[in-house]
Amino acid sequence: MNLEKYDPANKRALCPWHLEDTPSFIYNPKTYSWHCFGCSRNTDIIDAYMHTGLTYLEALQKLFEEAKMTVSFGEKNVRSKRQYRYPKEEPLNDKAHVYEYLAKRGISKETVDRVDVREDAHGNIVFNYYDANDVLCLVKYRPSHKINKAAGEIKAWCQKDADTTPLLFNMNRVNTTAPLLVCEGEIDCMAAIEAGFTNAVSVPLGANNYGWIEENFDWLEQFDSIIICADNDEAGIKMQKECVSRLGSWRTKFIDIPLYHHDAEKDRDLPMKDLNHVLYCEGKQAVLDLIENAHEQEVPSVVDVSDIEDLELDEMDGIYTGLQGLDTEIMKLFYGTLTVVSGMPGAGKTSFLSQLVCQSLEQEKPVWMFSGELPNRMQRGWFKYIMAGNQHIQQYFDQNHTDFYKVDADATAKINEAYKKQWFLYRDGLSNTLDELLKSMEDCVRKYGVKLLILDNLMTIDLGANENSELLKQTDCITRLIHFAMKYSVAVVLVAHPRKMPQGEDVGVYDISGTSNIINLAHRTIALRRINKEKEQNNYDVCLTIVKDRMRGRQWQKVNLYYDVGSRRFYGNEKEYAFQYSWDKEQHPPLQYPHSEECEVLGSCYSNGGNT
Repeated sequence: MNLEKYDPANKRALCPWHLEDTPSFIYNPKTYSWHCFGCSRNTDIIDAYMHTGLTYLEALQKLFEEAKMTVSFGEKNVRSKRQYRYPKEEPLNDKAHVYEYLAKRGISKETVDRVDVREDAHGNIVFNYYDANDVLCLVKYRPSHKINKAAGEIKAWCQKDADTTPLLFNMNRVNTTAPLLVCEGEIDCMAAIEAGFTNAVSVPLGANNYGWIEENFDWLEQFDSIIICADNDEAGIKMQKECVSRLGSWRTKFIDIPLYHHDAEKDRDLPMKDLNHVLYCEGKQAVLDLIENAHEQEVPSVVDVSDIEDLELDEMDGIYTGLQGLDTEIMKLFYGTLTVVSGMPGAGKTSFLSQLVCQSLEQEKPVWMFSGELPNRMQRGWFKYIMAGNQHIQQYFDQNHTDFYKVDADATAKINEAYKKQWFLYRDGLSNTLDELLKSMEDCVRKYGVKLLILDNLMTIDLGANENSELLKQTDCITRLIHFAMKYSVAVVLVAHPRKMPQGEDVGVYDISGTSNIINLAHRTIALRRINKEKEQNNYDVCLTIVKDRMRGRQWQKVNLYYDVGSRRFYGNEKEYAFQYSWDKEQHPPLQYPHSEECEVLGSCYSNGGNT
């Protein structure tokens, strides 16, 4: 390691990672590693090998060779993905433009070469993304000059005619036994390395794209400590929160980039954007200080009231149901909340839940669902009809003249392709204990970014209860679902059946089968009831009653809806009846709305607060 002022008796030297006059880099024979008491950095033999330019895999191989131990790591650089169009390696051209531009941003030639940044024939910067086996899977480019956004210049692009995998930049040169720094951009990653923190990576496709978590999930699980460093903007703040939630608050820290840098010459404060900006304006030590002093999550069981930000309902994130009348009343299925859905058999709960799934996917919010009554194939079919709509559904008759409906094959194929890795059904036949369901929910929230989770229904969940503990176990179930929703900032929906009651009556606060805490603890309860059109002189098909809404401090709001048998959709107006999901790129002739005359008379096709 070319240590300076090395004292062999005390195994002490000057730290190679930061400038110091007094030796504070000390070897610990118990951990087989060095620790610097000046910059707090730990260094083991893998770090030492990688410091010479080896990748992590190469360093491991060298370690076992030096120890004269035979271990098979598999073949290096093996392209294992079938039908994957691997990118072509840009030749090692002269990097004069790249060196010059990055030097202006405080990045040295040594760091550029360390992370295998290259230059293409047009003078653009080339970022090579390798997987953990040193296979080149993604190549990105950006101009080697300041981006002219006004002229419409593109900031970055991927190699043409090659596939892309959301790997992490520099992940093949990272020691998995040391803390990992995740930056928002490649140059921020290089700024950390330039400052001396080499265990750094960058996300591939911007702050709003989290595909890298799913793609590299098993690799990320190896780290005991992860530090998130995003940009000083709205997207960066969102990335920070999402990463802490999905990567695990117990091991994830975050860096707050200072808002301003004081320019002494101009005697004014200038905005600070990212980690590279810190390196450029304040130097290497400032970068290391930010990493070393990354913020840990506070004790999760308490919060200082003075630190709580005011949050209005219109500022809360969540999922719209897509039904104007219902969204007018509840605004959204807010993240961090539990909604209970109830209703008598035949009231349309399956259609309602499936429509929630479709609307969540339309808003690019992945879904997890446990269906204790419908097998996976039937639940998928229900979803397919709603997603297809009447534009892609045909009516048929069997030999007994019984009518039935089918979604055309082309639409089915397009739906399957459009929502791959977006909707996850709990597999048929697996354990239905609450612990196993929560484990599956947690895995999908963290790995796939699921935001809506539906459990249908409470009676099909194994709570491990007996006759004497059933109500207590139900209360425990509700409490754990609420805690889950709050911990991961997701929307959870639980179906709870009502007791036997006369047809036509609304489900009330005390009509849910089981403990009263199901309603008392839930943030919202929505009940469905089929409308007796002749008796009630109401042309709608189903009434949705918001039995209780703790978020808005209201109850007993009613929303009347129509139901279409062919598409299995609820709707309250013509737009909802003919709604075309984004997978469908075709232009279709207008559908004949079945209630156009009623709408002209009534003025609207949904009920607000019970008044049509």
